[in-house]
Amino acid sequence: MFEDEASFRQTPTTHQTWARLGCQPQVPTRGERHTQKVFGAVAVARARFAYRHQSEYFAHDSYVAFLEEVVLPRFYRRGHRVYLIQDNASYHKHTDTYVWFAQQRRRMEVFQLPPYCPELNATERFWHHTRMRATHNRYFESPEQLRDTLLHTFEEMAQRPSQISNRLAPFL
Repeated sequence: MFEDEASFRQTPTTHQTWARLGCQPQVPTRGERHTQKVFGAVAVARARFAYRHQSEYFAHDSYVAFLEEVVLPRFYRRGHRVYLIQDNASYHKHTDTYVWFAQQRRRMEVFQLPPYCPELNATERFWHHTRMRATHNRYFESPEQLRDTLLHTFEEMAQRPSQISNRLAPFL
């Protein structure tokens, strides 16, 4: 199972689009830099996705809460282990996080990705899919509208794994 986190800004992100010659497409903006923060985890073999929306900054305690309240209930099965693959974010390697991992070693084993290798993390493909489907070239009037759009997209991915399973093929 791969874990990652992402921030999505209310400021529009522009991406490829078509327009008539001389008519550049424009996406309005409010000029505000509100962000929505999300923890995400994906089990590659079955394209199962779990997430948690964050209202505060990413930190070791919110990361452990995500693992404890979302990841283990969703992915752990009695008599099996969750193999967690994570990047090198500072809160992943925090002392309190390591203490929690030590307490959970019967249910979870942790592996670190090499530094600066997002292409090795399957969850990055979910973030890309989310940006392409939900946020690129879109105007969001409020942070709540962005949040609702993201949550709707995540729920679709969680309910319809076939929608995103082809993005995970390189990891099988």
